[in-house]
Amino acid sequence: MLDIQRSWPKPISVSTAATRAGVVPETIVRWCKRDAIGKQLRPKAPWRVDPVGLGIVMAGDGEALAVFQGGDFAHLKIQHYAEMARMLETRRRA
Repeated sequence: MLDIQRSWPKPISVSTAATRAGVVPETIVRWCKRDAIGKQLRPKAPWRVDPVGLGIVMAGDGEALAVFQGGDFAHLKIQHYAEMARMLETRRRA
Protein backbone atom coordinates (compact mmCIF):
# COMPACT_ATOMS: atom_id res chain seq x y z
CA MET A 1 0.00 0.00 0.00
CA LEU A 2 1.31 3.44 -0.94
CA ASP A 3 1.96 5.79 1.98
CA ILE A 4 0.34 8.86 0.43
CA GLN A 5 1.35 11.33 3.15
CA ARG A 6 5.04 10.39 3.07
CA SER A 7 5.32 10.28 -0.71
CA TRP A 8 3.22 13.36 -1.43
CA PRO A 9 5.28 16.11 -3.13
CA LYS A 10 6.13 19.09 -0.94
CA PRO A 11 4.31 22.39 -1.49
CA ILE A 12 6.05 24.93 -3.71
CA SER A 13 6.20 28.72 -3.71
CA VAL A 14 4.04 30.88 -5.93
CA SER A 15 7.10 31.96 -7.93
CA THR A 16 8.15 28.33 -8.56
CA ALA A 17 4.58 27.46 -9.55
CA ALA A 18 4.41 30.46 -11.89
CA THR A 19 7.64 29.40 -13.57
CA ARG A 20 6.39 25.83 -14.03
CA ALA A 21 3.08 27.01 -15.43
CA GLY A 22 4.49 29.82 -17.56
CA VAL A 23 2.15 32.38 -16.01
CA VAL A 24 2.48 35.39 -13.71
CA PRO A 25 2.36 34.85 -9.93
CA GLU A 26 -1.02 36.60 -9.70
CA THR A 27 -2.52 33.84 -11.85
CA ILE A 28 -1.19 31.19 -9.45
CA VAL A 29 -2.76 32.99 -6.48
CA ARG A 30 -6.05 33.19 -8.39
CA TRP A 31 -5.89 29.42 -9.08
CA CYS A 32 -5.11 28.77 -5.40
CA LYS A 33 -8.25 30.64 -4.37
CA ARG A 34 -10.53 29.42 -7.18
CA ASP A 35 -9.41 25.80 -7.41
CA ALA A 36 -8.17 25.18 -3.84
CA ILE A 37 -4.68 24.09 -4.96
CA GLY A 38 -2.83 26.11 -2.35
CA LYS A 39 -3.12 27.52 1.13
CA GLN A 40 -1.90 30.22 3.44
CA LEU A 41 -1.03 29.27 7.01
CA ARG A 42 -2.37 32.61 8.22
CA PRO A 43 -3.70 35.81 6.63
CA LYS A 44 -1.04 37.65 4.59
CA ALA A 45 1.33 34.66 4.79
CA PRO A 46 2.84 33.48 1.50
CA TRP A 47 0.79 31.01 -0.49
CA ARG A 48 2.09 27.43 -0.64
CA VAL A 49 1.00 25.66 -3.81
CA ASP A 50 0.31 21.94 -4.02
CA PRO A 51 2.30 20.78 -7.07
CA VAL A 52 -0.21 17.98 -7.73
CA GLY A 53 -3.10 20.44 -7.84
CA LEU A 54 -1.02 22.75 -10.03
CA GLY A 55 -0.43 19.96 -12.54
CA ILE A 56 -4.12 19.16 -12.63
CA VAL A 57 -5.11 22.80 -13.25
CA MET A 58 -2.39 23.20 -15.90
CA ALA A 59 -3.73 20.12 -17.69
CA GLY A 60 -7.29 21.46 -17.54
CA ASP A 61 -8.46 18.12 -16.12
CA GLY A 62 -11.78 19.02 -14.50
CA GLU A 63 -12.54 15.45 -13.47
CA ALA A 64 -9.21 15.07 -11.66
CA LEU A 65 -9.66 18.51 -10.05
CA ALA A 66 -13.03 17.44 -8.60
CA VAL A 67 -11.44 14.26 -7.20
CA PHE A 68 -8.50 16.28 -5.81
CA GLN A 69 -10.82 18.82 -4.18
CA GLY A 70 -12.82 15.94 -2.71
CA GLY A 71 -9.68 14.66 -0.99
CA ASP A 72 -9.44 11.24 -2.67
CA PHE A 73 -5.66 11.35 -3.03
CA ALA A 74 -5.42 7.59 -3.55
CA HIS A 75 -7.47 7.83 -6.78
CA LEU A 76 -5.54 6.66 -9.86
CA LYS A 77 -5.98 9.99 -11.66
CA ILE A 78 -4.53 11.86 -8.70
CA GLN A 79 -1.68 9.39 -8.32
CA HIS A 80 -0.76 10.03 -11.98
CA TYR A 81 -0.37 13.76 -11.29
CA ALA A 82 1.44 13.03 -8.00
CA GLU A 83 3.98 10.90 -9.85
CA MET A 84 4.60 13.71 -12.36
CA ALA A 85 5.08 16.19 -9.49
CA ARG A 86 7.50 13.81 -7.73
CA MET A 87 9.53 13.54 -10.94
CA LEU A 88 9.77 17.35 -11.16
CA GLU A 89 10.76 17.51 -7.49
CA THR A 90 13.49 14.91 -8.00
CA ARG A 91 14.79 16.62 -11.13
CA ARG A 92 14.93 19.95 -9.30
CA ARG A 93 17.08 18.46 -6.53
CA ALA A 94 19.50 16.81 -8.96
